Amino acid sequence: MNPAGAAAIALCGLSRDPAAGPVAWLILCLGLYVAIPLAAIPLVRHRLTGPDPGPERRFTDIYDPAPEARQLLLTAGVSIYGLSVGLLWALEAPAPYLWAATTFLCAATVVWGVNRLWKISIHTTGAGGAAGLLMISGAPGWPLAIGLPLTVAWARWVRGAHNAAQVVSGALLGALVAFGCQVLTR
Repeated sequence: MNPAGAAAIALCGLSRDPAAGPVAWLILCLGLYVAIPLAAIPLVRHRLTGPDPGPERRFTDIYDPAPEARQLLLTAGVSIYGLSVGLLWALEAPAPYLWAATTFLCAATVVWGVNRLWKISIHTTGAGGAAGLLMISGAPGWPLAIGLPLTVAWARWVRGAHNAAQVVSGALLGALVAFGCQVLTR
């Protein structure tokens, strides 16, 4: 689930092209980037633990799962983002929405690949991507976006889910992918 991504998609759409912000696009993006992933989490949890896993196998920490659970969560996320981007392209969504959605697909795909060799923070990658989208688009309140990856990185580090290199590289990756995808979706 990426609420920061959904907000970034909506704000980018509104700020880049005021005509691109009909309520239907906003509702569709919120559905694709919040509601569907939120519904997928119990399915992934069931896949990892079975119908009644018992306390010793219970998948309790979705925010810092074991490596095999993390890879399954990332695979589910990349799949949902891929289908969502495909739908937005098929529906000929306005360019700002395509840019933002493509950014999250590409960033999640890179994290999915990197995660096989080294743990990188998907949370700070998403926050860095959202901040990059908001800053590049000049969305309302974009200067506040700088605090988003810093706050998420701090929370992940304090929680012990990641080290400094993992959160910094995640935030930078997200911002760089946002910039690169802007060029690709023009």
